[in-house]
Amino acid sequence: MTMKPFADDSASTSIGELAAENGSQAVMLSGSLEITRDKVGLERAKALRALADALCQELEAGDLPDKVEQSPDAQADTVANPFA
Repeated sequence: MTMKPFADDSASTSIGELAAENGSQAVMLSGSLEITRDKVGLERAKALRALADALCQELEAGDLPDKVEQSPDAQADTVANPFA
């Protein structure tokens, strides 16, 4: 893994088709990850564990608020269903 969680707003890493995008307040995971029962699957599982461990270490090391407030720009907008 090449990024330090929550260190900046620009780093990213990927494991298979799963992308992890860094942010100072949140790390966004998107995509999918197939872990097969072979050597490739084992490497992907280890990479996923390393990412989860790094996230937990960063979270456990700090004084955390109960909840991070999202900025209005980060919140999803409601859009009318064009097929309704």
